[in-house]
Amino acid sequence: MSKSTCTVTINGKPVKANVGDTLIDAGLGGRIVLPHDCCSGQCETCRVRVLSGQVDDQGTLEKNTVLGCLAVLEGDAEISYDPVPIVKTVKGVVQTIQKIKDDYLEVRVRVARPVTWLPGQYLRATFAGYPPRDYSPTTPLNLDADENVVVFHIKVYPDSIVSSKLGNQIDKGHSVKLRGPFGNAFLRRQPEPLLLTSTGTGFAPIWSIAVAASLGQPDREIRIIAGARTKDGLYMRDAVRWLQSRGIPITLTASDGDNETVMTDRPQDLVGNLTADHIVYSAGAPAHVEAMRTLARVAGATFYADPFYVAEEDRGVLAMASSLLRKAAGPFAPASAQ
Repeated sequence: MSKSTCTVTINGKPVKANVGDTLIDAGLGGRIVLPHDCCSGQCETCRVRVLSGQVDDQGTLEKNTVLGCLAVLEGDAEISYDPVPIVKTVKGVVQTIQKIKDDYLEVRVRVARPVTWLPGQYLRATFAGYPPRDYSPTTPLNLDADENVVVFHIKVYPDSIVSSKLGNQIDKGHSVKLRGPFGNAFLRRQPEPLLLTSTGTGFAPIWSIAVAASLGQPDREIRIIAGARTKDGLYMRDAVRWLQSRGIPITLTASDGDNETVMTDRPQDLVGNLTADHIVYSAGAPAHVEAMRTLARVAGATFYADPFYVAEEDRGVLAMASSLLRKAAGPFAPASAQ
């Protein structure tokens, strides 16, 4: 007769669980809340390390990590996860909305109390009267940080439910609720060289990671590749100057580049030599993130993902498609997030 119960040890604490439980459910059964958000395999907030034991990764395996919302116990196991700030809801108001380039806005929200987040995480912003949207808080491009102000870079999509209202229906003084932080693609204090890649406003979390790593680990090797569909989407000129002043190489690329100051290749085609020693963070278009995931997997590099899905898409449909792809392709099927 097969064993129906097992023990899963989470960050050193043993918990009784049932064979077939997801790692998140097993933790909750032992009053341990693993970091999580979507619970559908998209956001990757729940990615944990499998240290030993019997875990069916359900196609989410990345090195020794799996997604806790999908991976299930097949027997005794030991897992661990990195400590993250507690998820909280904080009230605030829009302080400023400023155009930083055509169709790109910097939105600053003044909060009632400081919001704790790690560079690379994201927050759920709900502007009063509108549905929630996930945005990555970031460091101001001019570095004028204020602990009571949260900064977002937001791409404006015509006729969208939220972004197209910024600067008109949603303006200075508009009430906002911020919930989070979420996400697993946050900066760790590691010695290995960093490769940071982005497309579009995926530069927001990449910029916050780059600043924190540069200031906190000045001797760490950092390289950045930032892409956009066209040069008009390269809104980060101030950031580029700051990075270059600190000796951090950044490559810009867009389809209409000049192949001198702005390349024309896809960001993933500019990676060059990638080794198992690299730590790779990629954010932006899901296609770009998945291409980078493949490169990192082949090289054996550690990979952290923050794909930006179009908000109006049905997450349930995406999650179902993701699940079916994983089951069809086995343990090395592409994983998706946020």
